[in-house]
Amino acid sequence: MLLLDLSYRITPATELLSNALKSDGIGHLDFISTEFIKEKAHINSVLSKQENEEISRFLYSLGKTDVASQKKLILSFREYINNALKAYSEKHKRDSKLYVSFGLFFGIVFSLIWS
Repeated sequence: MLLLDLSYRITPATELLSNALKSDGIGHLDFISTEFIKEKAHINSVLSKQENEEISRFLYSLGKTDVASQKKLILSFREYINNALKAYSEKHKRDSKLYVSFGLFFGIVFSLIWS
């Protein structure tokens, strides 16, 4: 959405982020506010410290350079987020098998104890 706007309208970053946060489907981003664009602040979310710092750095840099640089910044941040998403998906896939195994094991143990 940011890339599309930069290509055609060039809406101010705070207004663009505000409109994006109001739209449906991104309620999980409620920890982000337009104040992060105006002031360098640290985001607190469930992500790692490094990921929170990267998001903070990205938001603070929005609207501070020319359009071409903004597009490069957005593309590189999107790549960073996609890599993080891939890493979390792999971790979830790997760890979910372990949790299912433990759940099944303890379920069998409890059923044998109460039988």
